[in-house]
Amino acid sequence: MKIALGQMNVVVGQCEQNFIKMASMIAYAKERHADFIVFPEMCIGGYCLQDKWTDNQFMETCISYNDRIKALSNGIGIVFGNVALNSSEKGRDGRIVRYNAAYFCKDNEWVKSTAGQMYYIKHLLPNYRMFDEERYFQSALALNDKTCAPFVTTIRGKEVKIGIEICEDLWSLDYSFDVTGEYLKQNVDLIFNLSASPWTINKESSRDKQIQAHIKTHGKFVPFIYTNACGMQNTGKSICVLDGNSKIYDENGNCIGGCNDAFIEECKIVDLSQSEECQHTEDKLLKALSTAIKEVDQQMFNAQVKWVIGLSGGLDSTINACLLVHALGPERILGYNMASKYNSDMTKNNARDMAERLGIEIREGAIEKVVNATIDTMHDYGYEGANQGLTLENIQARIRGHLLSTFASLVGGVVINNGNKVEVALGYCTMYGDSIGAFSPIGDCTKVQLFELGYSLNKYFGKEVVPLNLLPQIEGESIKWDMPPSAELKDAQLDPMKWFYHDWLISKLIEYPGYQVEEIMSSYLEGNLLQTEIGKWMKYYGLDNPKLFIDDLEWVIKTMQKAVFKRLQLPPAVVVSRGSFGNDFRESQVQFQPSNRYIELRNKILNMDGQK
Repeated sequence: MKIALGQMNVVVGQCEQNFIKMASMIAYAKERHADFIVFPEMCIGGYCLQDKWTDNQFMETCISYNDRIKALSNGIGIVFGNVALNSSEKGRDGRIVRYNAAYFCKDNEWVKSTAGQMYYIKHLLPNYRMFDEERYFQSALALNDKTCAPFVTTIRGKEVKIGIEICEDLWSLDYSFDVTGEYLKQNVDLIFNLSASPWTINKESSRDKQIQAHIKTHGKFVPFIYTNACGMQNTGKSICVLDGNSKIYDENGNCIGGCNDAFIEECKIVDLSQSEECQHTEDKLLKALSTAIKEVDQQMFNAQVKWVIGLSGGLDSTINACLLVHALGPERILGYNMASKYNSDMTKNNARDMAERLGIEIREGAIEKVVNATIDTMHDYGYEGANQGLTLENIQARIRGHLLSTFASLVGGVVINNGNKVEVALGYCTMYGDSIGAFSPIGDCTKVQLFELGYSLNKYFGKEVVPLNLLPQIEGESIKWDMPPSAELKDAQLDPMKWFYHDWLISKLIEYPGYQVEEIMSSYLEGNLLQTEIGKWMKYYGLDNPKLFIDDLEWVIKTMQKAVFKRLQLPPAVVVSRGSFGNDFRESQVQFQPSNRYIELRNKILNMDGQK
């Protein structure tokens, strides 16, 4: 039996464009005598539609493509995801009931389930992170559908019983209902899983673990066909990348063939009687960010705008410039170095040399005249002190934001945001200054991940596009810098972050399903935390001292909470972790309030010195 995996780059809201892709893949599969072709979840209108799901006319438009797809099914079975409506009922939101559904057609007819259903309805609706399916769809469980009826068809005279499920239905370990298990009880021959599953770091191993968990739980398995979308979809504040990684597992949970996991569209024919090595992408974080840039450029700006970037010569802007060139080439990238008297020759040279090596245009200038004019204007309003302290630092940052916006207006471009996850978490940015931009490629990347990206980009370009003086040198249990990270907004300024440790801490504090601060404190109190890999960096920064540990922890937590108002106004970021600011990790503007357990642990930790 041959099965085609239709790994599509589903473009949200573009039904006709998506249908044309499907038709092309169907023709390709037919030419190669595939018995089935399986497409992703919601492959007509897209998955990340947000409140567009409440637009009944758009839903009807999506559904109108069903018959057009059925008309292409002569000689092949087609399974695809689309919305379904129950116009005779209203859901909890008072609107027409909507289902996240999968359709199955073959030989120009709809294949019904053994229960007579025209389509499969998704059972397990994710309602966490950026997923809001319960807001829009009704689960099959609401229909008292406690069993999953298989779909039966005939292939070359042999009856084949197929289980169809959609994305989250596979991830049933945290639910009370097991879709995959129900199908296995009914002795299906195959299971098709249609997904639109966003990629995050290590997502590949998580998918494989789900398969192994089902085998362990049920003691048996059947060929499992997993088809995922690729490319980029967004929820407004969160840019989601989908890696594809569509594959077929055999009865033992081994991959016997599949598509690329490089975020690229592909139609792959897999013969179930044969086996081939599954594809694995190196430097996947680099590929993910590059894909996001390319798709944002195409889907939102028709690949026509100039991308305007401030090039300070520091690491963040350097990484972003390299990513832009990696994704789009150098022609539409414009860099601007806007130096003040606090910028070192080293960073200015970094920016100039990097631009030359990447082949992008760079324009250099100084902002002193505008800074001084702003200070003079403050004098006119009766204010003194604008020439010192945080006020002066913010003036410089806002002037740069103003200039970048003006440059973008003049060249018909958009500004890229250079902020990283740790800076975003701590509010280490200036509103309407370095916080501006159309979107943030590295907004969910820690500084440590940017260090790693620096080496990956140098390897990709075959030369030192990311200056080595920006990357730390790890010597035993210490860090050596040629040029420590700095905003360069005042003399001898250094960033206040404890790199490596704060990267880990902030990621843990917002990671799904939730790693509470009390767990970190408890681990410290028990002496376990300092024995982990992160413990060496805690010792490096002196945080094996209980008081210094608590002082630093509270500085991070309180600073993060104070910065919520900034994050609410920041550009959307590319999601690469299981805890990204935006529609993933959601926040309200409140003051930090320690729990009773927090206060108890805090007091015990502060008393540790006295117990020694």
